[in-house]
Amino acid sequence: MKRRSFIRISSYTAGAWLLSEVIPLNAFAMDSSDTNCFQPNPQIRVCEDGRVILYIIKQEMGQGVITSLPLILAEELDVDPEKIVIEGLPYDAANAGKYNTYASASIKGAYSSFRKAGATARTMLINAAAAEWNVNAEVLKTENSKVVNTLNGQSINYNQLIKRASALPVPENPVLKNPKDFKLIGKSQRRSNIAGIVTGKALYGFDLVLPDMVYAAVVRAPLFYGKVKKWDDSALKQLGPGILQIVEVTQMAGGVDNRNGVAVVATNSWLALRGQQLLKVEWDLGTKGLFDSTEISQQLKQALKTDTAALTYDKKGKSTAFTPLEGANVFRTIYEMPYQAHAAMEPMNCTASYKDGKYEIWGGFQAPGEIAKILPKAFGVATDAVFVNLLPIGGAFGRKEKVDNAAEAMQISKAIGKPVKMIFSRADDTGNDFYRPASYHQISVTADKTGITDWAHQLAVTAFPGKNISHVHHGIGGAVADLIYPVKNYQSAFYPIESPIPIGSWRAIGFSHNVFVAECLIDELAAKFKVDPVEYRLSILRQESDKYVKDRKRLENVLIKCAEAINWNHKPLAKRFRGIACCAYPHAQGYAAHAFEISVAPNNAIKIHKVVCAVDCGLIVDPEGFKSQIEGSLVWSLSATLKDEISLQKGQVQQQSFFDYDVMRLKEMPKFEIVIIPSDEAPGGAGEPAVPSVSPALCNAIFAATGKRVRKLPLKKEGYTMG
Repeated sequence: MKRRSFIRISSYTAGAWLLSEVIPLNAFAMDSSDTNCFQPNPQIRVCEDGRVILYIIKQEMGQGVITSLPLILAEELDVDPEKIVIEGLPYDAANAGKYNTYASASIKGAYSSFRKAGATARTMLINAAAAEWNVNAEVLKTENSKVVNTLNGQSINYNQLIKRASALPVPENPVLKNPKDFKLIGKSQRRSNIAGIVTGKALYGFDLVLPDMVYAAVVRAPLFYGKVKKWDDSALKQLGPGILQIVEVTQMAGGVDNRNGVAVVATNSWLALRGQQLLKVEWDLGTKGLFDSTEISQQLKQALKTDTAALTYDKKGKSTAFTPLEGANVFRTIYEMPYQAHAAMEPMNCTASYKDGKYEIWGGFQAPGEIAKILPKAFGVATDAVFVNLLPIGGAFGRKEKVDNAAEAMQISKAIGKPVKMIFSRADDTGNDFYRPASYHQISVTADKTGITDWAHQLAVTAFPGKNISHVHHGIGGAVADLIYPVKNYQSAFYPIESPIPIGSWRAIGFSHNVFVAECLIDELAAKFKVDPVEYRLSILRQESDKYVKDRKRLENVLIKCAEAINWNHKPLAKRFRGIACCAYPHAQGYAAHAFEISVAPNNAIKIHKVVCAVDCGLIVDPEGFKSQIEGSLVWSLSATLKDEISLQKGQVQQQSFFDYDVMRLKEMPKFEIVIIPSDEAPGGAGEPAVPSVSPALCNAIFAATGKRVRKLPLKKEGYTMG
């Protein structure tokens, strides 16, 4: 095996994220030897200076991977996790998708390989010590970066064994620790980068400063297809010589999907943003996509009546003809959900530098592997002519998979011949998103108190032209293809309508639609047949089914534990009511259930007295970090359920900032209990499984309190407020 001495993209320490040598991803093709370290596999190096270097390909965006991933290695290698230095793994074009950070896959994907990497290094160090002392390796153990002889207590530090270990063969199947012997995994850890964040030392995209760098803010077309006719920059003269240049930015296809616009380039960010406000641009908006939200809602409903379904599926995911259910015993219901924005705390930004036909960019990107493929093609240059430098991400949630910000910065830098930091204001970020699509669902079922026989789901979704319709259906759009309940006859039909605004991945993707639909409907059926909602769910889940659902008993268990925690089988206090819902998130191997206890005043003011979430995501590496993800999921989903939507007027987004896209505030958050289900299963993902069941659980509680079903979100549009 070749030993590599990788050039660092960035390094993490216990105190902060420190930018050392910011080197492009594709600079890592070079090999070199380092006699001061030994590298048993591409993921780790153990060095004579005491460092243990861990190479990762996942991006830190607030989810805590720089704390949890080193913990896995430290457990098997028996080192202090705070002594592990994290560096970026080299970009490999053949495996570009592995560099992308989404789908709640970081720990799930790295757990086995990082354990094996640590066990491999530990085995080699033990074998090196055995050779050094001329003893049997079986009498040796490791602890605190040392190999210890259990017979006489003699010990030797890892860094004294580097050269000898480097010469040994690499074991193919090292023995892993028994989980019963874990000392670190399963114990809460202090976030390794928290000091850097709270002291301002952590370097995000907005913080980066390069020599000779200028700033830019773009006035973008208010409609996605809008074009620049002309602009008037006369009002910018009052800002003085700090306004450097006006640059037209052009729309690019091929996965870039930025808007046409005009950039104001200035010596500092304030001038750039003020110039953006004063610049007057005349647009050719055309006639395409000039819809109001009410018109889009009508189009979604009409599509189910008049359009031919673009895709139809049976319960096994096979294409089949859709047959509407007919008859007096058919129960029908509808649900509608709006566009949603991402509203990450860090608005979009990117720094770019163009020189001698090559581009270099800096920023927080969820999908650096995809960027390295999309941008060179869009700009007509070779792959190695675009250098990608990664910085920590201040919240992503799917938005920072996109590259529109990078393309704009690259265009501007080439035009002015200087490094430029292109920044979004909060209004830019809200108004130029890739939104969760709006959707309208009609579900028809035949069922009784023992279960469901037929389930026909018709789904209309706003889909962006030119995008993969199947991806919209299965992924971001929200077909109930992942219906967890056994149904004898399942079918779905998908009706895309053209969206005037771009759509994209949003935390929990299609599950944020389909779990709301399914769990509200199950609750409706339980009420219709006068069956307890928990018992009805459990009775159906326990039925035989040929539809694949991974380990349905884990879902049953979280539902039971959630009901127990909310004291479901005992009546609440007077005028308080409860609702419950559950979610299986198969690809992340996560299972969650939420229960709400609420009261609703005569004026429809909702007071949430308590929320419980029971969750099973397998073995928990860092419980404190895991709880943070579950708490964040509640904040995320409550915001969307209670308050938030993106509305359009003549195709233009109306929301601008947190005053009109109003996320939950600290003082509004209810009492929240998290029940973590102990598990010996391999770790699953934690970022998304606890998002989808929030909204149906709350809406089911509202029905229990009022007798009225919630058919449309957000709740504020239906007359409800927070009490």
